[in-house]
Formats: sequence, structure tokens, C-alpha cells
Amino acid sequence: MHLIVTGMFALIPLFILVVFVLVVGGIFLGIARNFMEWQTNNGLPELSVTVRVATKRQHVSGGGNDSSASTSYYATFETLADSLRQEFAINSNEYSALAEGDAGQLTYQGTRFKGFVRDRTPRPQYTESSPAAPPEWTCAYCNSHVSGTETKCPACGSSSRLERVRPV
Repeated sequence: MHLIVTGMFALIPLFILVVFVLVVGGIFLGIARNFMEWQTNNGLPELSVTVRVATKRQHVSGGGNDSSASTSYYATFETLADSLRQEFAINSNEYSALAEGDAGQLTYQGTRFKGFVRDRTPRPQYTESSPAAPPEWTCAYCNSHVSGTETKCPACGSSSRLERVRPV
């Protein structure tokens, strides 16, 4: 019995060493992965494309008990030419300046957001009597029909339009 207890106490330092190596290894792995992404982004060209802001989102982490919360901000941009989407982490000032549906020039380098310049060309204002009024659209969330002059669904507040099959 004494031999078993002594053997168990001999394993405790080994267990502590293994946990320490795993924690330190995880930290170094995270640092190495971030450094590799930084290096990859530096090697890529800076691109500028015409896009629209498809969506914005926030991710809040922490904030339990006596710890502070941290908020990360993201924006998804959709190219106007081929409808490809890409999400970037952005800062809070850029997040608050963007609105879903904004069109403009996105500048990025790999996964690194460099900036967005909104197209400030005034859009034509449509009236009920205007012959060139935009078509009605269908809300993607509640399937309500919405007038073409509305930017958001009056029933649910969504600005997501139901995708229609494009002719080939």
C-alpha cells in the first residue's frame, strides 16, 4: 500500500510538467500562427475593389463576474461584379461609420482590412408617380412583399432580400 501511495505522489510533478508544457506550447503555437498570417499578408498585394457592405456583426467575449468584456467588430463585404463575400475584422470607429448596403471601394491586403471609402454619388429619389420606380422585393426572413422605395422590411426590420434565381 505504501508503495502505491508513494508512486502516485511521484506522478504529480510529472503531471504538472506535462500541463505546463501543453500551456506554453499552445501559447507559442498561437504566436507562431499569428506571425505566419502577418507574414503572408505582407507578401500579398494591396487590392482595391468595388463592393457593398453586406452585413456587420459584433462578438462580445468575457464580462463574467468581475472581469471586463471585450467586443470585436466585423464587416462582410460583397463584390458588385461577382457577388463574392469576404469578412474582415475592423475597429469600432469603422464599424459605426458603416451601414449595411453602403457601396464603395474596399482596400485590403490578404486578410488585413485597410479601409473603405463610401461612394458618395447621390442615389435617385423615387416617388410613387415616378415611371422608373424600383420593383417590389420580398423579405428573406418573413417573406413579406415590400415596396421598392423601402430599404427595410416594415414587418420585421430586415434589409435582406430574397435571392432570385438569375437567368444563365
